[in-house]
Amino acid sequence: MTLFLALSAALAGDPCPIDLQFAEYTPEWRDRSADLAALESRRTWMGLSYGKKAGLVRVKSVIPGSPAEQAGITVGHRLAFVNGKPVVSTEQANELFDAPSAQDEVEVVFDDEGTKSTVVLRRAPADPVFLGLVNAAENTECRDVRIVGLSDGQRAAIAKGAFNESRAFQCDSAHKALASDFPSGSVVMIRGGSRILLTMPGWTTRCVGVDSLDGTSLTLTALKETMSELAKDYVTDRHENP
Repeated sequence: MTLFLALSAALAGDPCPIDLQFAEYTPEWRDRSADLAALESRRTWMGLSYGKKAGLVRVKSVIPGSPAEQAGITVGHRLAFVNGKPVVSTEQANELFDAPSAQDEVEVVFDDEGTKSTVVLRRAPADPVFLGLVNAAENTECRDVRIVGLSDGQRAAIAKGAFNESRAFQCDSAHKALASDFPSGSVVMIRGGSRILLTMPGWTTRCVGVDSLDGTSLTLTALKETMSELAKDYVTDRHENP
């Protein structure tokens, strides 16, 4: 599946993997829970990814602010059991986490060199657009995708550079204001009342209507088009300057 522009055939560089670091920001004057509750689309998350290493399924990443982080799960933990069933593959882990019996909470047993620990993970509301964009990028060839947290300095930079004095989005200039505060390849999403601001600091900023990425409009096609438009300058540069 190709999410961004098909550039590899036209450009000689080999940029793989192209790093993308996703972060979301909620301004202090907005109620994130109320914003998500007003959407037609609903998503929940537990906030961890996992992969197979040396024949064992281990935690690959823990998303900042997620239930997994709050439960104290760390990278490298081996998943031994999910809701009492042994984990032998990532595919099986996906099935166990997504089973109807696991919709509200999941009991996970970790076994690290014989030391076992049990954690109960409870799903929490997540932004469907943010996760949709991340998932679309993860399913794209030649992408190394991560969800990252924001430092206090980055939060302060967003509060100053992404809004004007009236708290309206700076849709034409946020990427310029944030360029020195983020590494290249960063993607920052801010949800407002009627619009969403998406910016790649140093590259470009786009504002899209909430309705255009909600409910029946929240499709893979819409997510692909949105990311293609947002990231095309960055992706082109990575192919030309790998």
